[in-house]
Amino acid sequence: MFLVYNSDILSENEFCLLANDRAFQYGDGLFETIRYENGRVWYWPDHFARLTAGMAALQLNQPDGFSTETVYQGIRHLLSVNDLTEQTARIKIQIWRQSGGLYTPSTNDAHILISARAGQGFSLTEKSITGIYEAFRLVQSPVSAFKTLNALPYVMAGLYRQQHAFDDVILLDTTGNLAECLASNLFWYTNQTLFTPSLQTGCIGGIVRQQLLRIAPSVGIIVSEGIFKPTVLTQAEVVFCANVMGIQSLRQISGLSLLSQVSGFSTNSLLNALFAQLQR
Repeated sequence: MFLVYNSDILSENEFCLLANDRAFQYGDGLFETIRYENGRVWYWPDHFARLTAGMAALQLNQPDGFSTETVYQGIRHLLSVNDLTEQTARIKIQIWRQSGGLYTPSTNDAHILISARAGQGFSLTEKSITGIYEAFRLVQSPVSAFKTLNALPYVMAGLYRQQHAFDDVILLDTTGNLAECLASNLFWYTNQTLFTPSLQTGCIGGIVRQQLLRIAPSVGIIVSEGIFKPTVLTQAEVVFCANVMGIQSLRQISGLSLLSQVSGFSTNSLLNALFAQLQR
C-alpha cells in the first residue's frame, strides 16, 4: 500500500519516524477517519472543518498549499494508486507537530500523513451487550471535541471491553454523566426526542453526530443535547451509537434494565429512517 506523506507518495516500507518525532514522544497531533464509498469521500467538508479547527486548537501551522481542495485531491490520488476507487475504503489523515523541543515545542509546523485501506460499507447493525466503563473519566478541554493522538481513555476502555466480553462500552465524564461509546457517539430516543450527551462531557464532536443533529428535525424528531446520568437510558425506547462506519443499536446495557427490552418497541422504523437520511 502507498501513503501520502507531506505531499509525497511513499510505500509503507519507505515511511519511518525518527525517535524524536513528537507524535511518538508526546502524542502531539490529531487525526480524522473518513469513509469512502460509492465513489464519494463522505462528509468531506465537515471532516476538513473539524481537522482545521483541531489544528488551530493545537496551534499547528497549516502546511503550504493546505486547503480543502488540495487535501481532497491528495485523497483521490491515493485511492487511485492503491486501486481503491471502486471499493469501500477507510481513509485516515494524521497531522502532528514537527520535531523540536520537549514539552514546549520549538516549532508549530506540522507533518501530514494520509493513508487508505479497504473498509466495510456504511451499515445498520446491533450490539448485544454493552458495558459502562467508569475507571477512566472524560473531561471537557480545548481539544476534547477532536480526535487527538492522546487516546489513552479509549485504549483503556477498549481493554475493559475486551476483558468483560462486551460488544461496546459507554464512557462517562468526571461527574458520572453519559459521554460516548468507545469509538462512536451515543444517542437514545424517548417521546419523539433524540437525546445525545453535550460536548461539555468531553465527548468527541463526531461527524455523524453532526449529521444526525441536522437531519433529525427533517423526520419529525426533536433534538436535545445535555448532561444525563446513565439511568435515563432505562426509559429510552431506542439506544444506539453512531460513527462514520454506521449506526449500531444497543440491545442490552450491563447493570441497566432498558425499557426497549420489555416494551416491544421496534427500533427498525426510527433507525431505518435515520440511516436512509445519512445515505443521501
